[in-house]
Amino acid sequence: MTDTNNFGNKIKQIREMKGFSLRQTAMQAKMSSSYLSQVENSRVEIPTPKTLYKIATGLRIDNDEILKLAGIVPEKIPNELTISSTPATVSIPIYGRIAAGYPEGAKEDIEGTVKIDDDLIQRYGKDNLLALRVNGESMNKFIPNGAVAILAKLDTCEITNGDICGVIIDSEAATLKHVYQYPDKIRFEPDSWLSEFKPFEYKKEDVENDNPPIQIIGKLVHQQSSF
Repeated sequence: MTDTNNFGNKIKQIREMKGFSLRQTAMQAKMSSSYLSQVENSRVEIPTPKTLYKIATGLRIDNDEILKLAGIVPEKIPNELTISSTPATVSIPIYGRIAAGYPEGAKEDIEGTVKIDDDLIQRYGKDNLLALRVNGESMNKFIPNGAVAILAKLDTCEITNGDICGVIIDSEAATLKHVYQYPDKIRFEPDSWLSEFKPFEYKKEDVENDNPPIQIIGKLVHQQSSF
């Protein structure tokens, strides 16, 4: 079997060759960026086939290719380690706009529904997931205008600096931004190919006094193309 160092280096080379950031690849793989970093830097053992398949999804490569990189013969993989091909059956509404709080009862803003992968339901629970249609280009390096962002409602303490979150500022419609929280301030950064979008930040003491009121409604955990 391929040793851990070689495997991690190969994964990192493929990611960089494709122009994917660590965070973007981890999001596509539905795993934490910290774990993927550990894989790339050989701080953990070569993952199980089930986890390898997730990394393959994040890198946009075939399952057989990542198994080969890991030195695993496909025929020797037990059936229970393969990923289920059962289609997602749970749907949640897609909101075109979220403002001044969670969108409970805001039927006029519902555009349709989107099916959610079973693993997201198991991880966060259906009631803790919401779908938001992206409207704008401020995050187009990561999620394009018109795509559907799947957000998980989490406590603020569960959000890591750099995570992409849905944020409502001063009762305006929700926007997606990278969030950075510091002892004295909170900072929001766009991720766009367009230079017109700039980061902005607020003093923590002002935010605590609702000047302006800021609400983080959820962390981006998945995205789907527009349809």
